[in-house]
Amino acid sequence: MKILLESNRKVPSYQNNFYKAVKLKQKCRKTDEVSAIFECLGLDGPNQVDKLQAINEAFVNGTNDLEVVNIILKAYKDGWCTRFETIAFALTKCLLLGTPVVKEATYKAAAEICNTPEEMMLFNKFTRLFQTGNGRGWCKNVREWYTKKDPMDLAKEMTRVRSRHGRSHKTLLRKSHVKIAENDHARDAVIKYALFGLKRAKQLLDNTDGTQAIFDYIQKVEDLRHCEDPVAAATMAEHNGFTIDHVPGHLLTSQEVWNAVLPQFSLEDLLSNIQRIHNMGFLTSDSTTTAILISLLSNDDYIKTSKVTPIAVYITLCNYQKKTRPLKYEKAKVALEKLQRRRLRQIFDSKTGLWEWTVTRRHPKEVKHWGIDQPPNQAVVGALHKLIDLTWLLTPPTNVRYLITLDMRHHMFKGRHFCKNFALPRKGKKTATKTTPGGGGDADTEKQESKRHLFAECFFNKHVTPGHAAIILALQLLKREDNAKLAVFTETGVELVTIERNFTSISEAEFILRKANLGRVQLDAPIEWAHKNNQKFDVFINMVDRTTRYMELELNARGGRGPGGRYGPPPAPGKELPDHCPVRALQRYRKAHVANAKLIVMSLASHRVDTTDGSHEGVLDIVGIDEHVPRVMDAFALGQFE
Repeated sequence: MKILLESNRKVPSYQNNFYKAVKLKQKCRKTDEVSAIFECLGLDGPNQVDKLQAINEAFVNGTNDLEVVNIILKAYKDGWCTRFETIAFALTKCLLLGTPVVKEATYKAAAEICNTPEEMMLFNKFTRLFQTGNGRGWCKNVREWYTKKDPMDLAKEMTRVRSRHGRSHKTLLRKSHVKIAENDHARDAVIKYALFGLKRAKQLLDNTDGTQAIFDYIQKVEDLRHCEDPVAAATMAEHNGFTIDHVPGHLLTSQEVWNAVLPQFSLEDLLSNIQRIHNMGFLTSDSTTTAILISLLSNDDYIKTSKVTPIAVYITLCNYQKKTRPLKYEKAKVALEKLQRRRLRQIFDSKTGLWEWTVTRRHPKEVKHWGIDQPPNQAVVGALHKLIDLTWLLTPPTNVRYLITLDMRHHMFKGRHFCKNFALPRKGKKTATKTTPGGGGDADTEKQESKRHLFAECFFNKHVTPGHAAIILALQLLKREDNAKLAVFTETGVELVTIERNFTSISEAEFILRKANLGRVQLDAPIEWAHKNNQKFDVFINMVDRTTRYMELELNARGGRGPGGRYGPPPAPGKELPDHCPVRALQRYRKAHVANAKLIVMSLASHRVDTTDGSHEGVLDIVGIDEHVPRVMDAFALGQFE
């Protein structure tokens, strides 16, 4: 309000107040828009940049610390990065906090890292949100992306991805002032097409050497974009090798087009789109789409070109059997509303147990979900089961020594069970007690019990049970590595389990593991067993559903553990309790056997885990499960976290 009441000698007071009020309103509107963008991205706001405190500490004194940029670049080149958003976010923070020397190195690293249009535009999204500026360094970085690629490759990339994250090629080209060399006519044709369109680009560069092939390819893409016939569009896509990114929106629900572009998918993209194809009703028992999909899932040469892990295939299989991936509350609420609208146009068939459509004319919004109520195709389910056995060796071995210990008790597998607790009545309220005739005719009082539903489901992927996730991760290491041993937790510690490498199915491995002498979990037991038996291991992996099950142990067996199974101080000398802290057990093992031994504790069903207080090296807590966990484990085993 103080700004609005100030006066200016050159401008009348009321006019000055009006101009400042408009300026303040525009500033507030801009702030609201930025906040809305952060909210849509799932971020807490502009202060989200404070999440990476390690970079803050590296640049605390304004030093020219290029090690941070080199680490980011190395993580990307070595292939240990699980999500590119993390790399782009870290690079942007280096631009925000670094000195001019660091900024120059960051832009050079970004030029090496951002190869695809998606990566380049994602990096520019963060630079725009954090307002790092569009100076010479940024302009040079964008110009290099457009000038270093082959003209035909550039045309393919720019026609495949036109815009992402609120930025298009046209916007970036105008802001960076890209200038093309006089003799580079082919590249000039691609740039002019992005700026002015195909018709104007042909007028500006008509009959110029080297532009005919570029314009011919762009013309084919434009013909596909404006094509209304699905059969003709499928023919064009198959003949020119177009991907799903080239297909316009009005053809994305055409089965013929999907049949044409499916062979262009990578195995990772194919797995992520299975549910989408099923929801459109294309995966029927006798459809061509089903035949193409199964042939791709069983093609050895096609599978060997990817690095898909068995757990990624199993997650896809579980989600497909449930007919959806796990949804957050907001998306689940929208899905429920769509379900209620569908039911108004459907009728339940008691013979088949399915909902059938009562209309033949499809609404445009219903086309994407026309087959969502159909059961999963069992042929596709069988192909996914076989695909798991074909992906054990796709990732290279780490050549380190593993001891993998699993909790294979009943609660790791049971889908739904009841945990009965005795409920104490509240004070001041009289509860009626049920009486049953006893043996002597007296009334016996029954204690009230409350039932609490518990689900054996992994955190982040609730359709996967912790037991099966642990078995698949363990079998991948056992099949791939030469020095890996498998064990289960018992009442006396651990017990080694022998499973042949040429096992036939996950169910057989589950049978062998579950019939072992199982017992309660003591996280330090594998390390203590290796120490007593003079066994040398580089990595200890403990897989449990939740570390809070240490409450099952007696009081004298909880020494060295904090509340909720967290890291705690050692027992007092006078209490004479054994120290069961896994971190201190690892430190003792390092002194006696392997100096660089590491510990991985996987809490598959809970996010409450604190094996260490953060002051110990070589200890990794993994919460939940997803397709990136095997890569994180391999990177940690190879010392990439040091």
